[in-house]
Amino acid sequence: MAYNYAQQHTQYQAQTTPDSLLASYFAAVDVDRSGSITTKELKQGLKNGDWTPFNDDTVQLLFNLFDTDRSGCIGYHEFAGLWRYIEDWRRVFIQVDRNKSGAIEMSELKQALVSFGFSVSDPLLYKIIKKYEIRHGSSASLKHHQPYGHGHNEVAVNFDNFVQMCVTIRTLTDAFRKVDSDHDGWIQIGYEGLLSLLVTNM
Repeated sequence: MAYNYAQQHTQYQAQTTPDSLLASYFAAVDVDRSGSITTKELKQGLKNGDWTPFNDDTVQLLFNLFDTDRSGCIGYHEFAGLWRYIEDWRRVFIQVDRNKSGAIEMSELKQALVSFGFSVSDPLLYKIIKKYEIRHGSSASLKHHQPYGHGHNEVAVNFDNFVQMCVTIRTLTDAFRKVDSDHDGWIQIGYEGLLSLLVTNM
């Protein structure tokens, strides 16, 4: 993840000292009592609504966002910011999950991205959600849906994948908008420029 994107969230870390409940969460995640949290400890402390663990990519993405000093560990105040950030996304997830299935389907995701200010075509949206999908029927809480397109099963994303997907889309969109100086939705970019854009922002 790009460091400049992490800087956009310093307001989470600048808030007043978290309450005792947040302190107890930190103590529970800090298994080795070192006073800081590693990616392994963070992964053990993050769960989806169905109690499945966060996937490794999402854990690393969140870790990188809040390890602002690049120490390889997250201290208490960084953890407080990360926890609030996750809770903000959880509230968004609950609002977007209109049918309360516990997962975000394509129609729900499209509405969410529009509300975020992102315009994405249905074919591209399907590719995006397919990349982060969980299959309906893999969890007892998820219902089977009608196919999308030609012969495709309905796909959906759970909470951790939803966070990873939305943060990635936002990061790349912000990077594109910086290059799109005339704001017409088009940029001229060479191969090395494209690689630089992706490497810097992924």
